[in-house]
Amino acid sequence: MGPEEYHYIDKFQNDYFRDMREVRISSLYWVWDNLHSKGGKIRATTVVSLIPYTSLVKLLSDLEESERFEDCKVVWDLMQLYDKNEQNGEFKKLF
Repeated sequence: MGPEEYHYIDKFQNDYFRDMREVRISSLYWVWDNLHSKGGKIRATTVVSLIPYTSLVKLLSDLEESERFEDCKVVWDLMQLYDKNEQNGEFKKLF
């Protein structure tokens, strides 16, 4: 850990960032529900284009550490929407 990381470590461990994580998880539940409902109002391509795969991977590892396995299932299901090139951060060619 470098000096800059040490300086900011307690700034990112406060209640604000924990609350933001909870908001993010609840919004992922909403996305997951809309994808799996009969009258779904969101498309899988929209999810893939708006949510980076790497952020889902990080969130999944954080949820595993805190043993929140029900939430892990939702994140895992959303991760299954991504193709191989989207998982690696490679973008689709437009033309």
